Amino acid sequence: MSLFTVKAIRETFLDLLLKKSFDKITIKDIVEECGINRNTFYYYYKDIYDLMEDVLVTETKKVLEDQQSSDTCYEEFQRIAAFITNYKTSIAHIYYSKSRDVFVSYLYNISEIILQNYIDHLVLDTEIPKENTKFVCDFYRFSLVGMIINWIKNGMEEDSQTFLKKMSDIFENTVEIALRAGVNGDA
Repeated sequence: MSLFTVKAIRETFLDLLLKKSFDKITIKDIVEECGINRNTFYYYYKDIYDLMEDVLVTETKKVLEDQQSSDTCYEEFQRIAAFITNYKTSIAHIYYSKSRDVFVSYLYNISEIILQNYIDHLVLDTEIPKENTKFVCDFYRFSLVGMIINWIKNGMEEDSQTFLKKMSDIFENTVEIALRAGVNGDA
Protein backbone atom coordinates (compact mmCIF):
# COMPACT_ATOMS: atom_id res chain seq x y z
CA MET A 1 0.00 0.00 0.00
CA SER A 2 2.79 2.45 0.83
CA LEU A 3 4.45 2.35 -2.61
CA PHE A 4 1.06 2.81 -4.23
CA THR A 5 0.30 5.78 -1.97
CA VAL A 6 3.67 7.45 -2.55
CA LYS A 7 3.30 6.97 -6.30
CA ALA A 8 -0.22 8.44 -6.18
CA ILE A 9 0.99 11.47 -4.21
CA ARG A 10 3.86 12.08 -6.68
CA GLU A 11 1.63 11.71 -9.73
CA THR A 12 -1.01 13.99 -8.23
CA PHE A 13 1.66 16.58 -7.47
CA LEU A 14 2.96 16.43 -11.05
CA ASP A 15 -0.59 16.70 -12.42
CA LEU A 16 -1.23 19.76 -10.27
CA LEU A 17 2.05 21.30 -11.44
CA LEU A 18 0.69 21.16 -14.98
CA LYS A 19 -2.24 23.31 -13.90
CA LYS A 20 -0.73 25.84 -11.53
CA SER A 21 2.41 27.29 -10.01
CA PHE A 22 4.23 25.38 -7.29
CA ASP A 23 3.59 28.28 -4.90
CA LYS A 24 -0.17 27.87 -5.40
CA ILE A 25 -0.28 24.11 -4.73
CA THR A 26 -1.30 23.18 -1.21
CA ILE A 27 -1.25 19.94 0.68
CA LYS A 28 -5.03 20.22 0.79
CA ASP A 29 -5.05 20.21 -3.04
CA ILE A 30 -2.89 17.09 -3.11
CA VAL A 31 -4.84 15.09 -0.53
CA GLU A 32 -8.20 15.98 -2.08
CA GLU A 33 -7.05 15.01 -5.58
CA CYS A 34 -5.36 11.89 -4.26
CA GLY A 35 -8.25 10.79 -2.06
CA ILE A 36 -6.12 10.48 1.08
CA ASN A 37 -6.13 12.35 4.37
CA ARG A 38 -3.55 14.87 5.58
CA ASN A 39 -2.09 12.43 8.11
CA THR A 40 -1.30 10.01 5.29
CA PHE A 41 0.50 12.76 3.40
CA TYR A 42 2.49 13.70 6.51
CA TYR A 43 3.36 10.07 7.13
CA TYR A 44 5.42 10.15 3.92
CA TYR A 45 6.45 13.82 3.62
CA LYS A 46 7.33 16.63 6.04
CA ASP A 47 5.85 19.25 3.74
CA ILE A 48 5.33 20.11 0.08
CA TYR A 49 9.03 20.99 -0.32
CA ASP A 50 9.98 17.52 0.84
CA LEU A 51 7.60 16.11 -1.77
CA MET A 52 9.12 18.26 -4.53
CA GLU A 53 12.60 17.14 -3.57
CA ASP A 54 11.47 13.50 -3.55
CA VAL A 55 9.98 13.89 -7.04
CA LEU A 56 13.22 15.40 -8.36
CA VAL A 57 15.35 12.72 -6.70
CA THR A 58 13.08 9.99 -8.06
CA GLU A 59 13.25 11.44 -11.56
CA THR A 60 17.03 11.73 -11.27
CA LYS A 61 17.26 8.06 -10.36
CA LYS A 62 15.13 7.17 -13.39
CA VAL A 63 17.43 9.15 -15.67
CA LEU A 64 20.54 7.61 -14.14
CA GLU A 65 19.32 4.00 -14.04
CA ASP A 66 21.32 3.33 -17.16
CA GLN A 67 24.76 4.09 -15.74
CA GLN A 68 26.71 3.20 -18.86
CA SER A 69 28.24 6.18 -20.55
CA SER A 70 27.28 7.18 -24.05
CA ASP A 71 29.56 7.60 -27.00
CA THR A 72 28.25 11.06 -27.74
CA CYS A 73 27.65 14.05 -25.58
CA TYR A 74 24.29 14.51 -27.28
CA GLU A 75 23.08 11.20 -25.86
CA GLU A 76 24.22 12.23 -22.38
CA PHE A 77 22.50 15.62 -22.67
CA GLN A 78 19.31 13.88 -23.76
CA ARG A 79 19.36 12.05 -20.45
CA ILE A 80 19.53 15.37 -18.59
CA ALA A 81 16.73 16.84 -20.64
CA ALA A 82 14.39 13.85 -20.40
CA PHE A 83 12.57 15.04 -17.29
CA ILE A 84 12.60 18.71 -18.32
CA THR A 85 11.12 18.11 -21.76
CA ASN A 86 8.52 15.65 -20.47
CA TYR A 87 7.33 18.13 -17.84
CA LYS A 88 7.96 21.54 -19.46
CA THR A 89 5.00 23.28 -17.81
CA SER A 90 5.71 21.73 -14.43
CA ILE A 91 9.36 22.73 -14.62
CA ALA A 92 8.41 26.31 -15.46
CA HIS A 93 6.03 26.34 -12.49
CA ILE A 94 8.80 25.11 -10.18
CA TYR A 95 11.42 27.41 -11.68
CA TYR A 96 9.28 30.53 -11.22
CA SER A 97 8.41 29.59 -7.65
CA LYS A 98 10.11 30.52 -4.41
CA SER A 99 11.65 27.02 -4.40
CA ARG A 100 13.68 27.38 -7.56
CA ASP A 101 16.86 26.50 -5.63
CA VAL A 102 15.75 22.88 -5.22
CA PHE A 103 15.33 22.55 -8.98
CA VAL A 104 18.62 24.30 -9.76
CA SER A 105 20.36 21.97 -7.31
CA TYR A 106 18.75 19.03 -9.16
CA LEU A 107 20.20 20.34 -12.43
CA TYR A 108 23.69 20.71 -10.97
CA ASN A 109 23.64 17.24 -9.44
CA ILE A 110 22.39 15.37 -12.47
CA SER A 111 24.56 17.26 -14.93
CA GLU A 112 27.68 16.60 -12.83
CA ILE A 113 27.03 12.85 -12.88
CA ILE A 114 26.26 12.72 -16.58
CA LEU A 115 29.14 14.97 -17.65
CA GLN A 116 31.56 13.08 -15.45
CA ASN A 117 30.40 9.80 -17.03
CA TYR A 118 31.05 11.21 -20.48
CA ILE A 119 34.43 12.68 -19.54
CA ASP A 120 35.48 9.43 -17.86
CA HIS A 121 34.61 7.62 -21.07
CA LEU A 122 36.84 10.06 -23.02
CA VAL A 123 39.84 9.82 -20.72
CA LEU A 124 39.75 6.06 -20.38
CA ASP A 125 43.29 4.76 -20.91
CA THR A 126 44.85 8.24 -20.77
CA GLU A 127 47.00 9.87 -18.16
CA ILE A 128 44.91 12.94 -17.50
CA PRO A 129 44.96 13.79 -13.78
CA LYS A 130 41.68 13.52 -11.87
CA GLU A 131 41.87 17.19 -10.85
CA ASN A 132 41.90 18.18 -14.54
CA THR A 133 38.84 16.10 -15.32
CA LYS A 134 37.06 17.51 -12.25
CA PHE A 135 37.83 21.08 -13.28
CA VAL A 136 36.68 20.53 -16.86
CA CYS A 137 33.54 18.76 -15.65
CA ASP A 138 32.72 21.67 -13.32
CA PHE A 139 33.36 24.22 -16.07
CA TYR A 140 30.97 22.54 -18.47
CA ARG A 141 28.45 21.72 -15.74
CA PHE A 142 28.07 25.39 -14.81
CA SER A 143 27.83 26.31 -18.46
CA LEU A 144 25.23 23.62 -19.15
CA VAL A 145 23.07 24.54 -16.16
CA GLY A 146 23.30 28.22 -17.05
CA MET A 147 22.18 27.48 -20.60
CA ILE A 148 19.29 25.32 -19.38
CA ILE A 149 18.17 28.02 -16.97
CA ASN A 150 18.33 30.60 -19.76
CA TRP A 151 16.31 28.26 -22.01
CA ILE A 152 13.67 27.94 -19.29
CA LYS A 153 13.60 31.72 -18.74
CA ASN A 154 13.00 32.17 -22.48
CA GLY A 155 9.92 29.96 -22.27
CA MET A 156 11.63 26.84 -23.67
CA GLU A 157 10.66 28.10 -27.11
CA GLU A 158 13.64 26.61 -28.91
CA ASP A 159 13.11 22.94 -29.75
CA SER A 160 14.79 20.88 -27.04
CA GLN A 161 16.56 18.58 -29.51
CA THR A 162 18.00 21.55 -31.44
CA PHE A 163 19.04 23.19 -28.18
CA LEU A 164 20.73 20.00 -26.94
CA LYS A 165 22.45 19.43 -30.27
CA LYS A 166 23.99 22.92 -30.23
CA MET A 167 25.34 22.44 -26.71
CA SER A 168 26.64 18.95 -27.39
CA ASP A 169 28.41 20.09 -30.57
CA ILE A 170 30.28 22.75 -28.60
CA PHE A 171 31.06 20.33 -25.80
CA GLU A 172 32.26 17.53 -28.08
CA ASN A 173 34.47 19.90 -30.06
CA THR A 174 36.12 21.50 -27.04
CA VAL A 175 36.19 19.12 -24.08
CA GLU A 176 39.19 17.08 -25.21
CA ILE A 177 41.15 20.29 -25.87
CA ALA A 178 40.23 21.52 -22.39
CA LEU A 179 41.25 18.22 -20.78
CA ARG A 180 44.60 18.18 -22.55
CA ALA A 181 45.28 21.87 -21.87
CA GLY A 182 45.53 21.15 -18.15
CA VAL A 183 47.92 18.25 -18.74
CA ASN A 184 50.29 20.14 -21.02
CA GLY A 185 50.14 23.37 -19.04
CA ASP A 186 48.64 25.09 -22.08
CA ALA A 187 46.11 27.79 -21.50
